[in-house]
Amino acid sequence: MGLRILYTTDDGGEGYYLTAMRKYRQFMDCLLDCRGQAPLETCEISFEGLCDDDDRPCLNRWIWHITCRVQMFRLSNVCREDFELDDLPLVSRHLTKLELDGMELSNSFFDFSSCPSLEHLEIASCDLWETNMIMSESLKRLSITNCLFGKRFRTHVNVPNLVSLRLDSHLYRAPVIERMPTLQEEYVRVGHENSNSADCDDEDCYSCHGALRGDNKKCVLLECLSEAENMALISESKTFIFGRDLNKCPIFSKIKTLLLNVSWCVAPDFPALSCILKNTPVLGKLTLQLFSKGPKHKVEMIGRFNSMERSAVISEHLKAIRIKCEVVDEEVTEILKFLCTLNICFIFK
Repeated sequence: MGLRILYTTDDGGEGYYLTAMRKYRQFMDCLLDCRGQAPLETCEISFEGLCDDDDRPCLNRWIWHITCRVQMFRLSNVCREDFELDDLPLVSRHLTKLELDGMELSNSFFDFSSCPSLEHLEIASCDLWETNMIMSESLKRLSITNCLFGKRFRTHVNVPNLVSLRLDSHLYRAPVIERMPTLQEEYVRVGHENSNSADCDDEDCYSCHGALRGDNKKCVLLECLSEAENMALISESKTFIFGRDLNKCPIFSKIKTLLLNVSWCVAPDFPALSCILKNTPVLGKLTLQLFSKGPKHKVEMIGRFNSMERSAVISEHLKAIRIKCEVVDEEVTEILKFLCTLNICFIFK
């Protein structure tokens, strides 16, 4: 059985609004009371418009009541106005999938230790600026897209049994990813860093490195992400995080399939691309998406090399490098020249 609740305000007079909302709240309270302990397969709560001081306790009460009994739950704030849930952890033996969209979420909410069946979590366009930790032993799939992280510290993501991770764009500090030995696939896209929270290269700077709990040799993202077999790393600009992590020289010991965008291919020395090639011992397939915003592209080339002339810095498993771009311009030509120094020759597909 499924339940969908759309909670909306009205543009009528104040008296009409108060009467309508009071009746709606009474109806929902009665409905949930009548259901008692009956389980739910799916439930979605979506609310629009501004919530007044009387609305918020009701919505919180419904949310905590439903999550205790539902398997798949979606909570969305359509109007994107601030709505903060109570600062309490979820407690549910039944919840397996949780989707959050447009919410302001407290720190305690992301302690999923009392949700032993939760395996799938999607967080989109949410305010996580006061979230210190996202933790779950049971979680298998995690997606965090277009969220607002904190300016003062980094959020730690502790999900050791994760299989799939998607971290797609964010504002302010990138989260610290703890070790995930079961990770199989990941997609990470880091956007432009905000000037008010930009990190620096000074390892004594607590503001930038203090969130790493005193271990300035630890990577923020790349070391733990290197557990995956299939990985896509997209950087919208030359960001501090990837550059800092590469300076720590992580070994990507399991990665077999890798996609990089043009931000990893910076002339003239191509340090990031060189570091990746040097530290991916079992890499079998590499795709470079150059100056192309999506899957559509006009030019595709495949680079191959003679195994007798293989560069010592390239994985012996790497059979080909695929390049996708809109046009072969001067910047693409520079990348091709660099790869040719590694005895890789390209043909148009």
